[in-house]
Amino acid sequence: MTAIKSNIVCTGCSLLCDDIVVELEGGRILKTHHVCSRGYGRFYQVDFQYRLHKPLMKANGKQKEISYEDAIKRTVDLLKSSENPFFYGWASATSEAQEKGINLAQKVNGRIDCASAGTIGMGVQPLIQNNIELPKLPEIKASADVLVFLGSNPTASHIRLLSKYALLARGANTSRGIEDRVAITIDIRKTDISKFSEEFLQITPGKAGDLLETLSQIIEGKSISAETVANVSRKDLYEVANIMKDARYGVIFFGGGYLKTEENMTALISLLKTLKQKEVEFGAIPLDGGYNALGFCKNLKEQASTELNADFKQNQPIKVDNLLLNTLKKGEIDLLFVLGSDPISNYPFHLSKQLAKIPMISIDFQHTPTTKLSKIVLPTTIPGVESAGTAYRLDLEPITLKSFMTPPAGVHSDEKILQDLLERV
Repeated sequence: MTAIKSNIVCTGCSLLCDDIVVELEGGRILKTHHVCSRGYGRFYQVDFQYRLHKPLMKANGKQKEISYEDAIKRTVDLLKSSENPFFYGWASATSEAQEKGINLAQKVNGRIDCASAGTIGMGVQPLIQNNIELPKLPEIKASADVLVFLGSNPTASHIRLLSKYALLARGANTSRGIEDRVAITIDIRKTDISKFSEEFLQITPGKAGDLLETLSQIIEGKSISAETVANVSRKDLYEVANIMKDARYGVIFFGGGYLKTEENMTALISLLKTLKQKEVEFGAIPLDGGYNALGFCKNLKEQASTELNADFKQNQPIKVDNLLLNTLKKGEIDLLFVLGSDPISNYPFHLSKQLAKIPMISIDFQHTPTTKLSKIVLPTTIPGVESAGTAYRLDLEPITLKSFMTPPAGVHSDEKILQDLLERV
């Protein structure tokens, strides 16, 4: 008999679409509705051939299955004997798990860093520090008439953003959808979103900050004598500046292609402040990171008064840019605790080689190069499918994740695993 589960939240990206319909038959997913290609993969990973079902321990160079209790005990022993433990990942974990992970790092005087600290963290922190609130997605749907895609391509990263909330969506003040909006793409190359854009500024790599500074000057009323800035003609610069200045409500969606330096974020903040001075309502929102990367920024701010990462070695949080890389270069990591991330695959080869020499503990629902190299591996449930919790959408709106399937026998949630470790360390 087929069972229908409605209003399921997808954790394929930080858009956290909450209108997913899942058909179940015999305890397995039969069909999914309203999911994009990223979301499709998230749901069907339940029966993924590389799914982890049992805790693993590496002995004599080979991994063997062990009991959950044994895995917890061995993990506790490793944490207790470590002088410089490092906790990494967290962008693809519920807020409840993140809170316990931060508590665990504090308890053992370790360091903690989010896999998205160098991207979405760098974007959110300056916005918070300058009291710039993230635009809410329903407001974007209702009123945003100018959309700027700055080093971002939601057709690949946040696939349903355009149809649900942005360019194609029909809202109270945008009843004609795309006909009531103007899209501007600023990027180093053409992407799919540029095809929908009225203006496409193809800029010189590394010059995005210069371009935004020039737009700020034009909006302020200053004259620009340069024929081109960042490979963009003066005529196009004035056209884009005037479109932004005439916006009823504008939003800048910026992504990993822009989040490279603090100077870039300074230029973006300056542009937003200039628009505000001209009484133009304009906001900015990052498009990057795991499904709950913003949740980690929020939880770390509340628990440790810092948004990016924390060093509890001196019993006080210290925000350090690129904490994992800085600590790795100093040789100060003797145990790497990874949750929901695969740094061995994601980091450049020379850094992966360094990481591979460090004893690792992995918590994940699937086999990865990182789990393959780990001393202890603890399998976990898939949040939003086999376990519940809370995640923060890309506009910092809390979204409740539901559990609608039974996980494999003996497989527990991130939250329970971390709670068990906290009780025994």
